[in-house]
Amino acid sequence: MFMGHYGPAVWDTQRGKGHVLVPLWVGFLAVQFMDIIFAFFAMAGLEGGVRMVNDAPLFTIPYSHSLVTSLGWALLGGLLFKLFRPTAGAKGFWVVSGLVFSHWVLDLLVHRPDLPLWPGSSVELGLGFWNWPVLAFALEMGLLAAAFIYWLKVTTGPKASVIGLWALFIFMGALQFLVILAPGLQVKNGTFDPNVGSTGVALGVSMLVIYALLAGSIAWIEKYRAPKL
Repeated sequence: MFMGHYGPAVWDTQRGKGHVLVPLWVGFLAVQFMDIIFAFFAMAGLEGGVRMVNDAPLFTIPYSHSLVTSLGWALLGGLLFKLFRPTAGAKGFWVVSGLVFSHWVLDLLVHRPDLPLWPGSSVELGLGFWNWPVLAFALEMGLLAAAFIYWLKVTTGPKASVIGLWALFIFMGALQFLVILAPGLQVKNGTFDPNVGSTGVALGVSMLVIYALLAGSIAWIEKYRAPKL
């Protein structure tokens, strides 16, 4: 999953009872924390390969996306948040940990079987909803749209912030199309070439730039919106 990951990021908007316990921009980083880890592993040459099985691409992601390591990344994400925002307490820790682990749960839904139980495990999981690329696109953008609608409902701010949020939604939809839908249609049509696309340092850097841009954009919008009491 790609843009659909951002759906759970708004969950904690009002859990601080009048103030934001976990800022939305932090939620944006938390739900993609596993992919941020992947980006560094890709730059180091430890992950990022694509293998074709039954004419479908499977990713090599044993350290960033296995079930066991995902639990570890979730705990690490929570600890980092608690380190930089100790006033959020145990609740903030568990919220951020949950947001980090939501990445694996949603990936389980869409990935083809390439999510190992642990690094080196012969058992790889994935329900393969990406095999229906148009439906998967609708699911991911639907999750994102629902999250944005909810956030607008429980926050207040000027009209410009609403326009900015939906402009961001359109940009995220374009990314979803380019990165996930277009290759998915190629797989379905039998024209997908696993050798086309970024790898290694180029892949890792491009991912980090995208995630930083999205987090920065929502942080800017978030400055102009306050939670409703």
